[in-house]
Amino acid sequence: MNPENSPTEAVPFRVVILMPIYRDWQSATMLCRSLDEEIGRLDGVQARILLVDDASPDGSRGWSLPECWSLERIDVLRLRRNLGHQRAIGAGLCYVHDYIRCDAVLVMDADGEDQPQDAIKMIGRMRVDRTVFFAERRRRQEGLLFRTGYFFFRILHRLLTGVPVRVGNFSIVPFPVVRRLVTMPELWNHFAGAIYKSKAPFQCIPMDRGKRLQGRSHMEMSALVAHGIAGIATFHEVVAARILVTNVIVLALLMLLLAAIGGVRLVTDMAIPGWATYTTGFVLVLVIQLVAMSFSLVFTLISNRINMPFIPNRDYQVFIDGLECLAEPK
Repeated sequence: MNPENSPTEAVPFRVVILMPIYRDWQSATMLCRSLDEEIGRLDGVQARILLVDDASPDGSRGWSLPECWSLERIDVLRLRRNLGHQRAIGAGLCYVHDYIRCDAVLVMDADGEDQPQDAIKMIGRMRVDRTVFFAERRRRQEGLLFRTGYFFFRILHRLLTGVPVRVGNFSIVPFPVVRRLVTMPELWNHFAGAIYKSKAPFQCIPMDRGKRLQGRSHMEMSALVAHGIAGIATFHEVVAARILVTNVIVLALLMLLLAAIGGVRLVTDMAIPGWATYTTGFVLVLVIQLVAMSFSLVFTLISNRINMPFIPNRDYQVFIDGLECLAEPK
C-alpha cells in the first residue's frame, strides 16, 4: 500500500514522557507502572519514559521495575550535578530534541502528584489538536501556609509581569514547539514561563492535583521561593519596564509634592518652622533613590541584551553524564 494513501490511524503517535527526578525512585516506580497500564489501553500510541536524574546522591536506589508491558522503554538521563527541576526539564527537552524522534513530549513530576489518568487525557487531546496543553489545578493538596504564600505570589506575579499564574510543569508539548523552546534562554530557568514567552498557543485542562505516592517532598522553602523568582525573571524585560513606568509616575508625584511644599512655604503662613526643610530633604532622598534605581534597571537591560545568553540546545551537553535503560518490554 502507498504510504501516502494509508489511513492516519496506521501511523503511531509517538510520545516521550519526561520526568525530572531527585531521589523519588520508589514513587517513580509506582508511577511508571501505572503509566504502563494506562498506555496499554490506548490504540496507536507509542510511548517511552525519560527520567532525568538531577544528580541523586544515592543513584537510582529504590527503583524496582525491570520490565514494562506497553511502554517502549524506560530510560534515565543522568546529570553530572544538581541543577534543580526546571533545568533538569530543560536538559531533558534538549536531549529529546537531539536524539529521540517523537510527536510530542509530556512533562510531569515523578512523585505521583501528576496523575497517570490525566496524562492519558492530555495525550488524547494532543492527538486531536496539536497545541500545548497545560493542567490547570482546581484543587491542591498542600497545607494552609503554602496555599497562602502561593496566593500572594500569584498577585505579585500578575502585578510585575501582567501574566496570571495558572499552570505548572504538567503539560504536553508538540515537537515543533519543543524545537522552538530549546533555543530560548528562558527555558533554562522556567519551563512554563518559556512557553508563555515563546508565544506558542496553549490551552488549559482543569485537573486536580494528586497526592505523593511515597515519602516527603525534597523541595525546601528556599527552593520554592527561588522557583517563584525564576518565574518572574523569565519576563525580566516586562518587569523592568513596569518598574520604570512606576518610577516615572512616582517621580512626577514627588515633584508635584515639592512644588506644593514650596508654595505653602513661600505663599502662606501655614508653615511650621523647619518642617519645609525636613520634608523637602526627605522627598529629595526618595527622588535620588528612584533615579538611581531607574538608571540601574536601564543599564541591566542593556547589559543583558549585549551579553551572550545561555542557549540550552547549544550548552546543555556539558551537564549530561550518560543514558541508562531501566526497563524494557517483556
